[in-house]
Amino acid sequence: MIELRLGLSVLLLALLPCAASAVVVAGANGGGNTTNNTTSAQMTAQLGLTNTAFYDNVLPYSDAGSVYLGWANTSSGPRAYLLSAMHISLSNTMLINAVSYSVTRQSISGSDLALLTLANVDGIMPSLPVVALASSTPSVGTSVIMAGFGRNRVQAATTNASVSDAITLTNGTGYTTTSPQVQRWGTNRTVAPSFIAPTATITIAGRTSTVTATQFDTLTNNAWLTTSEAQAVLGDSGGGLFTTNGTLAGIVAAVSANTLEAEFGEKTFFTDIASYKTAVDTAIGYALVPEPSTLSLVACGAGAALFFALRRRP
Repeated sequence: MIELRLGLSVLLLALLPCAASAVVVAGANGGGNTTNNTTSAQMTAQLGLTNTAFYDNVLPYSDAGSVYLGWANTSSGPRAYLLSAMHISLSNTMLINAVSYSVTRQSISGSDLALLTLANVDGIMPSLPVVALASSTPSVGTSVIMAGFGRNRVQAATTNASVSDAITLTNGTGYTTTSPQVQRWGTNRTVAPSFIAPTATITIAGRTSTVTATQFDTLTNNAWLTTSEAQAVLGDSGGGLFTTNGTLAGIVAAVSANTLEAEFGEKTFFTDIASYKTAVDTAIGYALVPEPSTLSLVACGAGAALFFALRRRP
């Protein structure tokens, strides 16, 4: 079992409180404190996906993020359900589009996952589709998309995404970060979190979780693994890891570094949804649908194939 020192509430993150407001993206697409990689339309344009609606399901919660799953008309009335991380600060309210909702937070046993239940949501939730939960762990090398509410990258972007605009930091090469936090998406490919296995077990704030991982590519030969290559940073915890068809494969849990920087070579760890899907489904207890005003929307999952621009590996 890997014991992590969680020194950031990452977008991917760890334990320290963070203002709920993005993943750090390498190269020109990263944009520093700009609006690059902040909308589903940009995802459509850059990655060629036909379904990017899932990006808008990533919502701010407490000092980090969450992922909206869907709505149900329960025996207690209408409820909306989201997944987040237990290690982030507890909040009993959630502000979405200037509307305040009461929140009940429930731990999913054996993990860092937190199931959020929102009350009084009938007709006033934003137009969001249902997000499907992954039933299998992504194999190593799977193209994925991460999104969260982490800190901004400080360094300005270059004009060429294959040229390094990073600086040398005390703890490695990468990017420094700063407030404010914003919602941002980025890409990567899954790696083995430990040895060659697609999952590993780590301890997060005293809770043991099964996780999958991505890695912020090394800077050797100024090459990155994917376009818009991303790493979680402070504030990204509770954000989502999605397959290219919009299925939720993970929730941002921790990073291997213990600084406020996004360092090349470091890993982002995500609580593996497939390992806890049955527990989440049981905790919800209802078949989820889009929010009532948006029943015409179809569930995520009709996305087209995503072709990441591969960089040559050394």
